[in-house]
Amino acid sequence: MSFQKSLLVFSGVAMTCGFGPVAHGQALEREDLAPTAPGMMNPEVEGKGVLTFSSKIQETGEILDSDTTSLSYLFKNTGSGPLTITQVKPSCGCTVPELEQKTYMPGESGKLDVTFDPKGKKGAVSQNVTVFTDSDTTRAETLIVRALVKPVIVTEPRILPFDAVNKGETMTKEFSIYGRTDDFKVTRATVDQPESFDIEVVDMGETEYQGENLRLSVIRLTIRPDARPDNHRADITVRTNDERKPIFSLAAVARVLGDLDISPVRITMGRMTVGDEFEREFKVVSKSGKAFELKSVALDTVALETEEVFEPANEEKTEWVVRITGKVVSPAPRFNTQLHLTTDVKDESELTVQMYGQLRAQ
Repeated sequence: MSFQKSLLVFSGVAMTCGFGPVAHGQALEREDLAPTAPGMMNPEVEGKGVLTFSSKIQETGEILDSDTTSLSYLFKNTGSGPLTITQVKPSCGCTVPELEQKTYMPGESGKLDVTFDPKGKKGAVSQNVTVFTDSDTTRAETLIVRALVKPVIVTEPRILPFDAVNKGETMTKEFSIYGRTDDFKVTRATVDQPESFDIEVVDMGETEYQGENLRLSVIRLTIRPDARPDNHRADITVRTNDERKPIFSLAAVARVLGDLDISPVRITMGRMTVGDEFEREFKVVSKSGKAFELKSVALDTVALETEEVFEPANEEKTEWVVRITGKVVSPAPRFNTQLHLTTDVKDESELTVQMYGQLRAQ
């Protein structure tokens, strides 16, 4: 007699599994797992378990990023001895519940039910689930989930870059937001820096996008003429009438130029590991040739231990040099922080310099 047990593997964001409709992948029949005839077994595996899947690759086909998909992987112990599944590990690192049954006798079948959540993914996606056993013949088998994920709402771009503008000038750029429902529209968009940006939403109606008829809303973001000189990063909150994605965030980056010029514009840390020491330098120059005071330089991050030193580069104090020395004390996969500068220049009393890098443990 053959017994069937199940394992649920969350592939994607575990906390979001269970939200939204569930689509079903390929259906596999148990007849696909015909038992191996005893006379045909390899003598080298006699008395040992062998894990055999009817199919190691499942394809969901084309799905929306809001649709959770369920797939089943049928397997059988086709060896002549017992087989124990010791671990099941998805590539996304999400939670895997315990197996109700771990050991399978010769000829006994089971099933792995895999739930794939495509949220946050786009295009051709491949996720792996590795099954580990105590068998010398099949110590680890890799199952593959393949999907072609289409976003419910398409946003272009996700981060909107502005060209540098001089103080007092203005510039407008647009996000394009495409929806799939017949009445789709962006109902509201807000920016967290209203003192530097104006924002407007325009419903453009139906349009063709990559061979599909979608509805388009445009979000126009404008740098205000009174925006203060500095590097600006604006976060935009977007609300729509599509209940599958009623709210999401976008971002914009802009640089408003005043009299003070920072060179280089940003500090690149590159790839560094914990314990590495570094030194970086940049200049702050008055384009008009007027004297100014650089009052303070501060960096706020737990990833680095630093010392900031700054001094005039000439007697006229029209140019200052800033040197940063320090050591990496904590890893950060995507390191992005700011140096904060204060000066005595009107409208440029507070400036920021971005620092980028990848800081690894080893």
